[in-house]
Amino acid sequence: FSPRLGEPLMRAIHVALTGLLVWSLASKSQAHVPVFSDGSAKGPGSAIEVVDVTMSRVVYHEVTDGSGQLWITFEGQAGQEVPFRLGVPLIERLSTYRPALAVLGPDLPPVDVPFTAPEELGGIVLQASPDAVLEIFDEHFTGTESWIVGDLELTLPADGRYYAVAYVPSGEPGKLWVAMGDREVFSGDDIAGLPATINQVRAFHEVPQSPIPCFVPLLGGLAIVATLVSLRHRRRGGFGSDGSPHLSV
Repeated sequence: FSPRLGEPLMRAIHVALTGLLVWSLASKSQAHVPVFSDGSAKGPGSAIEVVDVTMSRVVYHEVTDGSGQLWITFEGQAGQEVPFRLGVPLIERLSTYRPALAVLGPDLPPVDVPFTAPEELGGIVLQASPDAVLEIFDEHFTGTESWIVGDLELTLPADGRYYAVAYVPSGEPGKLWVAMGDREVFSGDDIAGLPATINQVRAFHEVPQSPIPCFVPLLGGLAIVATLVSLRHRRRGGFGSDGSPHLSV
C-alpha cells in the first residue's frame, strides 16, 4: 500500500473488524472480553482486579488442588446493577460438576461460605443442585459449548469493595468460568489478539483447533470492505477528526 493510503486503510480495517467482531460475538448473546486465570487469585489479597465492572468480561479458571477458588474484585456503587453468570465447559467428565459463585460486599445479608472471607462483608451465593438440568450455551464464534450453572443480576446495596468468588463445594478439580458486566467494549489489543484468544478458549474447552480458523471468512469480507473504503477515500473522501470514515457517494 502507498503511505498515503496506509493510514486510511488501517482505520478502515479497524472500523470494519470491530463491527464484525461485535456482531459475531453478540449474534446470540452478549460478548465478553476473555481473561485467563493463572491460578494465583486464591484470596482477597490476590484477587483479579476489575477496573470497570460495567464492561463485559469472562474469566476462565481451572480448579486444581492448589487453586480451588477464583477471586475477582471490583469497586461498586450503590444502585449499580451487575449481572453475573457461572458456567462449566461442556466436557463429558464435567457433566455433574457443580461449582458455586459467592458475591460478597457491604450491606449484603450474612452468608455461610466454606472459605475465609472478610468478616465485615455479607453475600449471596449462586449454586445449582447436583441433579439440576443445566442449560447448554453454544458460543458460535469460538465453536465451544458450556453448561450454564446459573445467572445472578445483583443491584449493589452500597458503595464499596466487592468480591465474586467461584469455588467448588465438593472440592473436585475441574474447570469453570465467570462472566460479569454487560457493556461491550473491545480495545485494539483485544482485536489484534483475537486469533490467539480463540485458540485459548478452544483449548480451555478441550475442543480441537479447526484447520480453517473461524475468523478467516471475516477477514476475507474485511479485505473487500477495507479496499472499497480506501479507494473511495482516495477519490473524494477522508476521515473525520474522530477517526470515522467520511465518504461522498
